Amino acid sequence: MRPRFGLGRPVLVAVRLFCRLTVLLLFAACAQAVASETDQKAIQERIAALERRLEEQAREIERLRAEQQQLLERLDLTAGANSPLVAEPASVPVPIGARSSTSPVTAQQQPPQTNEQKKNVAQRPTWAKGDRVVLGGYGSFRFEANNIGGGNFVPSGAAKSLTFRRFVLTTDAGISDRLKFHSELEFERLLELKLERDVSRESGGTRFRQAAGGNTGAELGLEQLWLQYDLGHEQAIRAGIVLPPLGRFNILHDDDYWDLPRRTLVDRDAPVVPKDVAWRELGAGVVGSLGVGSTAKLNYLFYVLNGTRLQFNLEHSLATRSSGPSRQTLNASLGLEAGAADGTQNAGAVAWRVALEPTLAAELAVSGYHGRYTPSFISTRKWVNAFGLDGKWRIHQFEVEGEAIYTSFSDLGRVAQAVAASVLQSSAVNGQASTGLENAVSVELGGLAQRRSGFWTDFKYHWRPAFLRKSILGRGFEDPQLIPIVRYERVWLRGNLEALDFAGGAVTNLEVSNREQGRISLGVNYRPAQQVGFQFAYEHNQRHNGEGLIFPRVLVNSSDGFLMGMTFSF
Repeated sequence: MRPRFGLGRPVLVAVRLFCRLTVLLLFAACAQAVASETDQKAIQERIAALERRLEEQAREIERLRAEQQQLLERLDLTAGANSPLVAEPASVPVPIGARSSTSPVTAQQQPPQTNEQKKNVAQRPTWAKGDRVVLGGYGSFRFEANNIGGGNFVPSGAAKSLTFRRFVLTTDAGISDRLKFHSELEFERLLELKLERDVSRESGGTRFRQAAGGNTGAELGLEQLWLQYDLGHEQAIRAGIVLPPLGRFNILHDDDYWDLPRRTLVDRDAPVVPKDVAWRELGAGVVGSLGVGSTAKLNYLFYVLNGTRLQFNLEHSLATRSSGPSRQTLNASLGLEAGAADGTQNAGAVAWRVALEPTLAAELAVSGYHGRYTPSFISTRKWVNAFGLDGKWRIHQFEVEGEAIYTSFSDLGRVAQAVAASVLQSSAVNGQASTGLENAVSVELGGLAQRRSGFWTDFKYHWRPAFLRKSILGRGFEDPQLIPIVRYERVWLRGNLEALDFAGGAVTNLEVSNREQGRISLGVNYRPAQQVGFQFAYEHNQRHNGEGLIFPRVLVNSSDGFLMGMTFSF
């Protein structure tokens, strides 16, 4: 019998099972490899999709940032008497005197704020007492160099000079949901103020002494102080020391709002407005905002004011002479000043402004001021009328802002005759040489013109280059920007009063002239934050008519200057 060689059945079954398992494992490994490759592709596609989404979100963030900046610019534009008031809970007082409000929706629901509100409550640090009073402020410094020859008066008092322009301390109080208070205390070029007074016994009698001193050109004053009563539906009553809303510069005059280190000819240096900014008056009126269509707004202000009048300032001087007696002079200078605040002057003026905002990035406004400008001590009553047109328009990062003002003073010749009849003599001298002192008295009337007109226009671009955020200048700041700016301005003074002499109550000499000046400024402002600016500018002044420049008041045809400035607010 043939012997059998081979494996037993159990072994064969095990071998077959092993082979099958091996085949299955191989299939599973292949399937896993294919699946892994598929998953890898899916992951790569998902990563690519996420990268695309991140890019889209980055673009969206840039778009939102640009829209946010437009909103902030619009809030800067409309804040103040021309923008609606903040209606926030009384426990969170919004600086109703600040220059900006919160959001466009909130702004439309609130009665009008003042231009001096500090940019945005959420944007800036504040100091609060309890939850009702908020302190803030703004200020600026400037360096100037120009090519005006020696011996001439220049804006800062020297050809190369530093100027402390001003520091303004603001206070805002949310007394309740409907009652709001705002004040501004200005220290302009003020470093120190000294007052001394004493009484002492001396041999044979008593000595009374009083002395006052301070730095040159210093001024301490209230710019605003008012209370506002909200009536609801974006309407309010405001009373106190307010800013007449003629044009846009006076209600938006805070230094940190602007991108050049000098104020305009129209509003300050060769003022076309009745009183140079910051112009404030005691008065009361209504402020509010009305909806026009689905997105547009109509903001308005109307004030009854005491009004700008001719007022006198006394100047006392003493001059020594190499031969003859020394001269002591008392000069009374009559010029336009803000109306009285002590109850001695009737309210004799009104001021108004109506501004249309068709979009968040645009505004167009008309305004006016009308009032008596002659004082009560002269017999005649004459009026000043002024009209303004101003606006602002922004598309993307490009921005245009401007203002035009026209002012007329009625019957200036008759006013001069009335001053002569009241004062009698424009000058007088008395004294004897033997006493060594000669006394002189003089009266001057200045700062008036039959007609004044002028305009200014700013062209600027809000540049936010990517490299700026990464540089040493922009590192650590959320939204640093460079703002190149060009400003062109021009003023005309027609029938400008140059000299007035009178004797015996009659005018003996009246000189008027026509003057015209233009200025162009080229500059850049670096803003590491919205509240701080470092400004650099070149300016060129050009005489077009008249004798010498209107500002600076020098007998030259033109002047060039370089300015650097620093502005801040908190």
